[in-house]
Amino acid sequence: MKRLPPPAARALAAALAAALACARPGPAAAAAAGERSAAAPDSAAGVLLVADPSVDGPLERALARMAGVIPGSDSLVDWPLFRAHPQRTVDLVLATLQPVRRDLWLGAPNAVWRVRVLQRLTGLEFRGATRAKLTPEETRALAPDSLHQVRFAGEDRAQGMTWTAPVDAQRAILARWRMWWANGVRKPPLPMRTHADDSSWWY
Repeated sequence: MKRLPPPAARALAAALAAALACARPGPAAAAAAGERSAAAPDSAAGVLLVADPSVDGPLERALARMAGVIPGSDSLVDWPLFRAHPQRTVDLVLATLQPVRRDLWLGAPNAVWRVRVLQRLTGLEFRGATRAKLTPEETRALAPDSLHQVRFAGEDRAQGMTWTAPVDAQRAILARWRMWWANGVRKPPLPMRTHADDSSWWY
């Protein structure tokens, strides 16, 4: 290899040193980068808090079990577990909840029970507008208001059946839930309603 004369070698070394100094972040830049790195998991997770398998596993299993439960048999739903972890329960429900088909169900589908969990943990109920024409049975169960906004689902207790709203109304309701939760309401305590508080707490 051909050796550079001393002046040229010194010039090359100075140029390399300057390039490295430009590439290396200073203390303020490094601190800012560290803050961005620390914040990345939260921002990437959307509505979800940091995962805790010891909490999330039991919650996810309890939520998944709530399918086809006959109305009035909510003792089969793990309310104590949801009450012990209300914020995380709402996080998990809202991250996964999707509309179901408009139909008449024996008992209630899992999505309806998840909405019941949201309502019971928060004390809130959201309605959604629909363009669909409701049957007389749906009208009784879903109780549209003057703006044609309906509940997510409605119950025929005598028959143990559940009507689910038209899908456009379900989507509107879930969007309102997510908007409410995203607007900084994740702080304790969430209220825990009981059946005695309001006979419509099911929906």
